[in-house]
Order: sequence, then structure tokens, then C-alpha cells
Amino acid sequence: MELLGTGDTIDPEIGGRVFKTKSSEELAYLTRIVGWAKAARLVRVTGTKLVPVKKNAALAKRPLDLVLVLLEAYPRLGKPLFPRNTWRQSLVGDEFTDISQELTTRLLRSADPCPLDELCDIACNVIEARYVLTGLTALQHDSLRRTIAVDVTIAMAALHVLGVVVLNREADSAELTDLGRYAIRRIRGMAQPGDPVLQIRVTLADVDDPPVWRQVVIPAGYTRDRVHGVIQAAMGWQNSHLHMFRIADREYGPTYLDDELETLDEKQFRIGDLVKTGDLTGYEYDFGDGWEHELAVEASAVADAATVYPECTGGEGACPPEDCGGPGGFADFKELLAGPPSPEREEMRAWAGEDYDPAHFDLAAANAAAASV
Repeated sequence: MELLGTGDTIDPEIGGRVFKTKSSEELAYLTRIVGWAKAARLVRVTGTKLVPVKKNAALAKRPLDLVLVLLEAYPRLGKPLFPRNTWRQSLVGDEFTDISQELTTRLLRSADPCPLDELCDIACNVIEARYVLTGLTALQHDSLRRTIAVDVTIAMAALHVLGVVVLNREADSAELTDLGRYAIRRIRGMAQPGDPVLQIRVTLADVDDPPVWRQVVIPAGYTRDRVHGVIQAAMGWQNSHLHMFRIADREYGPTYLDDELETLDEKQFRIGDLVKTGDLTGYEYDFGDGWEHELAVEASAVADAATVYPECTGGEGACPPEDCGGPGGFADFKELLAGPPSPEREEMRAWAGEDYDPAHFDLAAANAAAASV
């Protein structure tokens, strides 16, 4: 523990009484380090012993690769960082796979130190979207937020130890180091500063009043399956149906479509190798409803150090509800919503969501969704 600098104390003395340490699990900081090393497959448990994983032993001599491996394992640290016990449950720990991604994305977007309160808000939003908290009292809400704030600080402290974040406890802020910015982009396959990016306008065909389109900036190195993810996220689709790209009379899609539809494996082709500025290509989602999208490559550029890619930079119109019957069904649905009250209208409104507005577009939400791909 002295070598690792964990700060744990064996056989601590509290109030004049010595409490014997019976297990390493009682040493909180050491447990976190071991849990992180296990998640990164640097060590494994054999019987009652902790032994190194041979194939990763050489990482000890390659510091950058070691940081990348540990950072890649970071989203899997829900249990090691926030262990459950009889007196504490961590919702941040339960949802850490997604919360960790949201937190690091926010840090990546900020050129300045990010207030911990803002990071706490992000974690709270993720949790509130997944749990029914409307029945909590004001006191319970306050207690939950304070617990989340503590857990967010723990999450940032772990990255601080790794050297990818500077955690300033006096200013209550966190900021990525240069190493952190490079490492996060690297493990996510994101564009590094200077890498080529493409500006693409995605327009939903045969839909108007209002039209539905998104403007996205995508790394040219993204494979087609990741481009699919960006389109789904920026548009607002739920990725619950099949899809296909059509480029120069060739079709690209998931590998499980190969035999039936003779598509090329989209994971094997980078968008920058297939298109250039001025090109028009097609993307179809949901072969039943037949949502055709036109993809127009408007411009090419190089990635800016202060921007997180993919990026949604514009758009109009709400994404149609899934399974509404394609462009024709969507037109009928909008006409029904705009018409006089009726049992059918209320039924469809309840199906699509009471707050559904065909003209609504939230750029911030679309950008955040695209950036996570």
C-alpha cells in the first residue's frame, strides 16, 4: 500500500480501539485499484491469489498504452468505485457505463475547467431519465443530489490519479489534461486535431411541412456502421429496424444481411474512402416503413482541437415516431394531430407522446446524442 500510495490503514485505531483488518476488501482504495486492474485485464484471480495477465504484462513498460487500456476500462468501474453495502447504494455506480461517457464527453467539450456542479447535473439527468423519482420529498431529492455529487467527485478523482484529469478541490472543478484529451479521442476512435472530417446534410425523403433534416460533421475515418449510429442519434431514431447504405450502385449494411440482400459489410468501409464533397448517397432505415434519407456531402475540413466529433450543427423538424407507416403514414398522423379533437386523435397523441410536436427540433440534444457515437 505504501508503494501504491493508497492511503489505506491496516488495523486502524479508532477511539483508542484497534480494529483488525481481516480482508483486503476492507481497504477501500486498494480495492478500487485492484478492481480497475481486473477490469483492464492487467491482473486476474487464481484461487486466493492475484496474478498478472501475461499477455498484458508488457504494458508496464509502455506508459501511454497502459493509460489507454485503463481508460478504456473506466466505464466498467461501477462496482469497484462505488461498492454496495448495507448503508450505501450508488445510482451513479449502477449507471456508470453511460454516466462515465457523458462526463468525459462534457470534459472534452470544455476548453476550461468544468464545475463539478455541472458534472453533477449531467449525472442527475441520466439518473432521472431512468428512475421514477417524482415521489421523492424535497429532503430526499437533496440527499440524493449530495450523494451523486460525492460519487461524481470520486469518479473525477480516479481520472485524476490516472493523469487524464486535473481535479481542483478548492475550485470544485475538473479539467482534462492534454493526455486526457488525446486518450479519450483515441479509445473512442474520434478525430484527433487535424484529421479530416466531412459535413453531411441528412434529409428525410418525401417529408415536408416541416421538412426533417440534420447537418452533421463526421470524422472521415468513421466506418459506415458508425455513420449509421450518428444518423440514428442525430435524427432521433431508436435503431430498432434494419438499415442499408446505397453508394454508387453498391449496397452496404450489417454483416447479417449479406446472404439475403448481398450487401457489403459496412464495418469494412470508411466513409472518407467512399465519398467526397458534392456526392449524394442514400440511406434507408426500416424496410417496412421505408424511410429513405438523402446524404449530401456538403464540405470537407480538418478537425478542430476545441470541437468534439461527431457534431450536429443544424436541423429542422422532429423525427417521425417509429412504426408510423412511412412518409404517407407520417403525413396522415400530422394531419390528425392538427385536426379537431377526436378519440382517434387522442389515441394517437397518447401513442406518440403527449408532448410530440412535428416542428420541434432540439439542436443541443441532437448534438449531445451524435457526440456519444
